Amino acid sequence: MVRNKHNTPVIIKYPFWQMTAKNPEATYACINQGQAVCPQEIEQRSICMNADIGQVLQSLSDAAIQ
Repeated sequence: MVRNKHNTPVIIKYPFWQMTAKNPEATYACINQGQAVCPQEIEQRSICMNADIGQVLQSLSDAAIQ
Protein backbone atom coordinates (compact mmCIF):
# COMPACT_ATOMS: atom_id res chain seq x y z
CA MET A 1 0.00 0.00 0.00
CA VAL A 2 1.30 3.42 -0.94
CA ARG A 3 1.09 5.86 1.93
CA ASN A 4 0.33 9.52 1.37
CA LYS A 5 0.26 11.88 4.34
CA HIS A 6 -2.48 13.95 2.69
CA ASN A 7 -5.10 11.29 1.90
CA THR A 8 -6.84 8.60 3.90
CA PRO A 9 -6.24 5.08 2.53
CA VAL A 10 -9.32 3.08 1.52
CA ILE A 11 -8.41 0.48 4.15
CA ILE A 12 -9.38 3.10 6.77
CA LYS A 13 -12.56 4.22 4.97
CA TYR A 14 -13.93 0.72 4.26
CA PRO A 15 -15.20 -0.04 7.81
CA PHE A 16 -17.03 3.29 7.90
CA TRP A 17 -18.64 2.51 4.53
CA GLN A 18 -19.77 -0.86 5.92
CA MET A 19 -21.21 0.67 9.10
CA THR A 20 -23.10 3.26 7.08
CA ALA A 21 -24.49 0.61 4.74
CA LYS A 22 -25.72 -1.50 7.68
CA ASN A 23 -27.31 1.37 9.60
CA PRO A 24 -30.15 3.14 7.73
CA GLU A 25 -29.95 6.05 10.18
CA ALA A 26 -26.23 6.68 9.51
CA THR A 27 -24.67 9.34 7.33
CA TYR A 28 -21.13 8.96 5.99
CA ALA A 29 -19.08 12.17 5.93
CA CYS A 30 -15.73 12.55 4.22
CA ILE A 31 -13.53 15.63 3.87
CA ASN A 32 -10.49 14.61 1.88
CA GLN A 33 -8.63 16.63 -0.70
CA GLY A 34 -8.45 14.62 -3.91
CA GLN A 35 -10.16 11.47 -2.59
CA ALA A 36 -13.57 12.41 -1.23
CA VAL A 37 -15.44 9.36 -2.48
CA CYS A 38 -17.94 6.77 -1.32
CA PRO A 39 -19.55 3.65 -2.75
CA GLN A 40 -22.74 4.03 -4.80
CA GLU A 41 -24.63 1.98 -2.21
CA ILE A 42 -24.37 4.77 0.37
CA GLU A 43 -24.16 7.75 -1.98
CA GLN A 44 -27.61 9.09 -1.01
CA ARG A 45 -26.58 9.10 2.66
CA SER A 46 -23.11 10.56 2.23
CA ILE A 47 -21.50 13.97 2.41
CA CYS A 48 -18.22 14.02 0.48
CA MET A 49 -16.20 17.22 0.33
CA ASN A 50 -13.15 17.40 -1.91
CA ALA A 51 -11.35 19.98 0.23
CA ASP A 52 -8.59 20.54 2.74
CA ILE A 53 -9.95 19.63 6.19
CA GLY A 54 -7.98 22.43 7.84
CA GLN A 55 -9.61 25.04 5.63
CA VAL A 56 -13.08 23.50 6.12
CA LEU A 57 -12.71 23.51 9.91
CA GLN A 58 -11.40 27.08 9.86
CA SER A 59 -14.40 28.20 7.76
CA LEU A 60 -16.80 26.47 10.17
CA SER A 61 -15.07 28.10 13.13
CA ASP A 62 -15.19 31.52 11.49
CA ALA A 63 -18.90 31.08 10.68
CA ALA A 64 -19.69 30.05 14.25
CA ILE A 65 -18.04 33.20 15.62
CA GLN A 66 -20.08 35.53 13.39
